[in-house]
Amino acid sequence: MKIALASLAIALTAAPAAFAQGDVELSAGYSNVDIGSADLGALTGRGSYFFTRHLGVEGEASIGVKDDDVGLGKVELDHSIGAFGVVRAPISDRFHMFGRVGYATSELSASVPGVGSASGDFDGVAYGVGAKFFATERFGIRGDFTKYEGDDNDADVISIGAVVRF
Repeated sequence: MKIALASLAIALTAAPAAFAQGDVELSAGYSNVDIGSADLGALTGRGSYFFTRHLGVEGEASIGVKDDDVGLGKVELDHSIGAFGVVRAPISDRFHMFGRVGYATSELSASVPGVGSASGDFDGVAYGVGAKFFATERFGIRGDFTKYEGDDNDADVISIGAVVRF
């Protein structure tokens, strides 16, 4: 978790200089999180900084907005953060494909009426692929799939949202 936070802090520190160079992308959207038998939803924000045309870093933060009933209990995503290295392949000025790999940590809660509740962390390597299509020079949409591999569980996350580049 400390590595993820340090990477995110470095990316955010570099952001003011990056805005002047045109190497920053900000995005926000909805993520569907499939973990075990739970199907959860989250609002996700991302900030990306590209050192070159093809290589960059990305920080990500999500907060849970959709819980799921599993058996007699309820499962919810409290929050998730991650830091990634990104490789992008610009197919054209408006269409980019990308791959990313990094580390993410998430906190989940579960509760069963009359029994109690518990929470736990889900930490590990995360990797995925996606694409961005820019309708204008600055504004577009982003879709991606990311696999989160935790200590005891894995999660599949599909995200879609808006992206703006500077």
